[in-house]
Amino acid sequence: MPKVRIVADYGSNGYILVDEAARAFATLPVDDDLLARLARWADAYDAHCDPLAYEDVSGKRFDFVAFSATGLAIARAVKRALPHWTVTYFDEALDWFSSRDPRHYAPAGAEYEITSNEGLAAGPPARTPRNGGPAC
Repeated sequence: MPKVRIVADYGSNGYILVDEAARAFATLPVDDDLLARLARWADAYDAHCDPLAYEDVSGKRFDFVAFSATGLAIARAVKRALPHWTVTYFDEALDWFSSRDPRHYAPAGAEYEITSNEGLAAGPPARTPRNGGPAC
């Protein structure tokens, strides 16, 4: 089963084709609108999430919660489009929150699989970013 990781990373397109089965495709095999949503989401991360934002315990530098809600909605849409793929999502808000306690910080704990049931779930209500950044 092909596997894709939905993740915001500097300079990325919002996803990583994880295994050989997934990499057999040149790009993620979803429609252009979903690829554009992924690109806008990743671009917002590049433009507005300074690495120092992770050290800001108040969350005023970057709204990780709103950003992650958008990412989760996109990951669910990818799962709906590719029901036979394994889709994982790296949750930046969970990572940001978990890093508050460096003694127990494990970045892998912020990544989880989007199951078929999760893919069909309704997302949270839309939320406007506090930092004035663009909505994704």
